[in-house]
Amino acid sequence: MEPRKVQSKKRYLWSFIIGTAIFLLGFAITYSVAYLEFQRVSSLQGPLSYKIFEDKLQFSLFNQDICDGTTYSEVSNDLAFQGSIIGELEEKMGKNNENVLFRKQFYTLVLLEHLELVNTINKECGKKINTILFFYSNEKEDLKLSEDVGGILGVLHERHKDNLFIYSLDMNLNSTLIDSLNERYSVSAPMKIILNGKYVFDSLNGLDEIEPLLN
Repeated sequence: MEPRKVQSKKRYLWSFIIGTAIFLLGFAITYSVAYLEFQRVSSLQGPLSYKIFEDKLQFSLFNQDICDGTTYSEVSNDLAFQGSIIGELEEKMGKNNENVLFRKQFYTLVLLEHLELVNTINKECGKKINTILFFYSNEKEDLKLSEDVGGILGVLHERHKDNLFIYSLDMNLNSTLIDSLNERYSVSAPMKIILNGKYVFDSLNGLDEIEPLLN
């Protein structure tokens, strides 16, 4: 009977070793994919920010026509794509990961550059591109509500993607820009929505509350 006990212990040991190896391999693959996505965001943010600055300066310094819709469409698509990747990075590397937070801070800067570009296009070209500032929170107690409101805004964007851009802003991000925005729009609690700089919502339960106000 004794040899069977030894065999049984060996089986448990090998099961533990194999299980641990599979877990570590899975973790390594997940981290590697997340790291590649992080590098991708890092390589895209600089050129996108440069493109927005370049267009604004070409207009303000050299009177170049800013009304070409191509610039807005290309930049907006790239910006939305980067936002989706940052969301995935938060899931895979952690919402409090130092590198992810830095990329998020930089992304916030680019978002506000884009907002300024949109405001200029609306003013100079007679466009009616709608803008929504959505202040959310990643705090545990706010996540469910953040996802619910984000889902409603996602449907709204799908219906009006040609003339609507949504700027999702983490109200708790360690950023002087966010601090300034929180102060300007009196953001003391998450889920605050600013439509076109004038309509303010402290909560949102459905599309019918906001859709009729779009340009």
